[in-house]
Amino acid sequence: MTRALILAAALTAAAPLQAQEAASAVAAASAAPAVPSAEAGRRAYTSTCARCHGINLAVTSSAYFDLRTFPKDEKERFIQSVTNGKRQMPAWGGIVKPETMESIWLYIGSVNGW
Repeated sequence: MTRALILAAALTAAAPLQAQEAASAVAAASAAPAVPSAEAGRRAYTSTCARCHGINLAVTSSAYFDLRTFPKDEKERFIQSVTNGKRQMPAWGGIVKPETMESIWLYIGSVNGW
């Protein structure tokens, strides 16, 4: 009987600590930055870029840059163009987060096969 009481008391004392650890883990996971991915890039591209650069990068007007021709070794140029704008393209730096730009870059690479 006393063993059962001691065990029950120990478990009761440990429960708040476990709950606190679980809450801390959830908070840390929510605070962690999103990991860039081609799938996240596809979603962002579709909602942000496709109206000018075309669905799946298939641009329909020569007025817009054809991202299928973007060189894979010019990621910094891509980031700068998205951030600051270029010619007819507006600046998206204050709207699109850096990790989203990275995801869009990964998506462009996946469509282009690099």
